[in-house]
Order: sequence, then structure tokens, then C-alpha cells
Amino acid sequence: MLSQSRKAELSLFFLTFIWGTTFPLVKTALNFCSPFLFVILRFGLATLAFWLIFSKRISFKNKGALKAGAVIGIFLFLGFAFQTLGLQYTAASKSAFITGLFVIMIPPLSFLILKEKIRIFSVIGVVLAVCGLYLLTRPKGSEFNLGDLFTFFCAISFSFQVIFVQIYTKRFDFLTLTFIQILFTTLLSLPFMFAFETIKLVYHPQLVLAIFVCAILATALALYIQNRMQKDTTAVKAALIYAMEPVFAAVFSFLLLSEFLGWLGILGGGLILCGMLCSELGGR
Repeated sequence: MLSQSRKAELSLFFLTFIWGTTFPLVKTALNFCSPFLFVILRFGLATLAFWLIFSKRISFKNKGALKAGAVIGIFLFLGFAFQTLGLQYTAASKSAFITGLFVIMIPPLSFLILKEKIRIFSVIGVVLAVCGLYLLTRPKGSEFNLGDLFTFFCAISFSFQVIFVQIYTKRFDFLTLTFIQILFTTLLSLPFMFAFETIKLVYHPQLVLAIFVCAILATALALYIQNRMQKDTTAVKAALIYAMEPVFAAVFSFLLLSEFLGWLGILGGGLILCGMLCSELGGR
């Protein structure tokens, strides 16, 4: 019978698969929709779906939970906003690599904020995973551009989001936290949309598909899993599992956008798997 920590890690692996599918979907959707409007549609639909399913179990009485959800929501908003902006200017697989850099930020943040001891096998696992991420999505002859800079800020934001999820889901009801952070992301996107972009919305089946998958599966369901399960493992192990996201992103980018993986990409995916196994087996 699986332990609670193993159940949590398998659940996080599943949500990482879901997140990996979104990179090519979002990049395609941005041909028909402006970035912040897409974030609003994605998180607005996710907010509605989450409320319809869990409204009877969500409570706004605990002010601490509301503040915690808002804190997580700020970093969640920054992460998805920067990622969506970045996908306008860079390849989906390259975006996946740069987003995946948040993996190397988790261990030092866990040590500084959570006081979690950094195990040597976790460090080795992270190094292997980062090397794998580079080989997996290394663009041929591509220079650092504005989209890459936006995506780097996305990685920083997601690293803090993971840390604060680790902190607050042990203190407050995870359903309330999840709903608040999704709602907060929606509300924060509104002023940015009006202030910083020319609104564009063109109907297309690919846009509808992207909004549905990103809202229901990659936001409402995925954040439910993250906030429910991540507290049952360590932040470092969660980060290593999240390192699989670019593996899935590269596969779907090839299938949907013809971004070829190549032998270096296959080697990179193998290194990521080795990093995860090193962290898991080395801690026993």
C-alpha cells in the first residue's frame, strides 16, 4: 500500500503532465487572444468551476487563510502573467526550460524560509535535473530575448509560489486557499489588461480548446492537486517532480508545433529522470 507521501508525489507527477501540455496550447492561443485577456479567461473560468464544485466547503471567515491565499495568488499571477507574455516572443520548449529553472531556486529557498535540511542527494538530483532541462530544450542558435527575460521572472515567481503553498497548506484549509489564489489571479489580471495591452480576441476552435484545457485541467484541477498534496512531501522533492514539466512540454510541442526534440532532448529527459530517482532513492 502506498504511503501518503508516495500518493502525493504521484499526484504531483500527474499535474506536471497536465501543465506540460499547456505550453504549445497557450502559444497557439496567443495568435487569437492578447496575453492578459487569456489569463483572465483562463482563471475566470477556473474560478467559476471551482466555486460551483466546492462553494459549500469554502469559508471566508478565517482572515489568515484569506491573506495566505492572496500571497500565493500574487506569485501565481506573476508566474502565469510573465509566462504568457514570454510565450509571445520565445519557443514553447525554450519557455519550458526557463520556467523549469525554478527547480534550482527551491532548495535554497526551502533552507532559508522553511529551514528544511538540504540533503546531498537532493542537490545532486537538482543538478542532474537542471542539466537535463538544458539539454532537453536547448534552442539551436537562439539568443536571449525579451520573452526569455519575462519567462525568467516567471520562474522566480513560481519558486516563491511553491514555497508558500508548502507553508500555508499546513496551516489553513486547502480549498479556501486554492479558491482565493485563483480568484486573486483573475482580479489582478484586469487592471494589467487595460493598462498594458491592446485587447485582442478572435474566435477560433484552438483558442476555445486552450482556454478549456488551461482553465479546467491545468488550473482548477491542477491547483486543487497541488494545494491538497504538496504538503505531504518536501518542497525539494516537489520541485524535482515539477522538473518533468518540460519533458511533457517538449513532447507536446513536437506533436502540436513540430518543435523537434532531437537526441540531446532525449538525453536531457533521461537526466531529469535520473535526478528524480537520485533524490528519491538517495534519501532512503
